[in-house]
Amino acid sequence: MNLNETVFKRSVWYIIGLNCIALGVVLNIRYDLGVAAFSSVMYAISEIYRISLGTASIICYLLFVALQCLLSRKITIVFLLEVPLSIVFGVLTDLYDLLIPDLVMRPVLCAICFALTMFLTALGVYLCIKSKMVLTPTDGIVNTISEVFHLRFSAVKNAFDISMVLISVLLCVTNHSPFYGIGIGTILSALLLGRIIKIYELLENRFHIADTMHIGSSS
Repeated sequence: MNLNETVFKRSVWYIIGLNCIALGVVLNIRYDLGVAAFSSVMYAISEIYRISLGTASIICYLLFVALQCLLSRKITIVFLLEVPLSIVFGVLTDLYDLLIPDLVMRPVLCAICFALTMFLTALGVYLCIKSKMVLTPTDGIVNTISEVFHLRFSAVKNAFDISMVLISVLLCVTNHSPFYGIGIGTILSALLLGRIIKIYELLENRFHIADTMHIGSSS
């Protein structure tokens, strides 16, 4: 496989991953069970200050980029590339928010769809990471913390999501507003999204081992 073909395939997986994440964010809002934990702060800011979800996402993402630079004590081209990506992802989120109508479903169906959407979102995160291209700032900050403190990505992802929920609650309390987007779905995504990513990691390792064994036996 030549370099151009490799870059093309990584780009395809990366674009699919970004769309999975953006789509998952908007779908979780439509289910009305609570937004995904990692997007809870963006949604709270959007509702409290009456700005679009995409705009709120861009604000938070730029903050995450700054935090990455501080934690790693350096400014890299990868971090700088997250700035235009933040804008693109914000626009993509607003686009899905515009295209996807309000959904009226029975609670059981909403719960099932929410669970499936968590797997969709986790897949998007996983694909973006494995494409080894520019991460979304939410994943970038998790990846930076993981690398700086030598921790497993999925474990840091769990802690990060939980912290986002706590910050969202604090924002709503200090602004004397309802708990926008906070629900059972938010708690579940905070606890489970990192674990679902771990499932993808384990599946990758399993297939990698299987491929190695197959090569060894054929030789």
